[in-house]
Amino acid sequence: MPLYEADSSGRKQQPIARTGTAFYSNAVCPTNEIITKRPSYVNVNSIGTYAFLYETTASAGANVAVTELDNFVTGSFIQANDTGGIRLDISPVAWRRTDGTDGAAAVTFVYVRVS
Repeated sequence: MPLYEADSSGRKQQPIARTGTAFYSNAVCPTNEIITKRPSYVNVNSIGTYAFLYETTASAGANVAVTELDNFVTGSFIQANDTGGIRLDISPVAWRRTDGTDGAAAVTFVYVRVS
């Protein structure tokens, strides 16, 4: 969708008015091993070792197939004395914890609006 359109004279560009939350930066805490839209970056919020999936043939909202669990790449290890909230400039489609039980809000996917 373009950001500008021609004005009534056809000579000048003017911004297109946009509405809806899809046009704002936002963050979500997706459930582990569920395919999601690629984020701008990821925050790891809890202690543990995390792995991320970058490629899949599954659709958004689907569970990761058992056959794809080996395709996860370890990308973060948060120790007990770390503060959490570690930013990773990566864009995976799913996450999982590899050293224990996955917790709610352990990983945040951040979507930054590009203007």
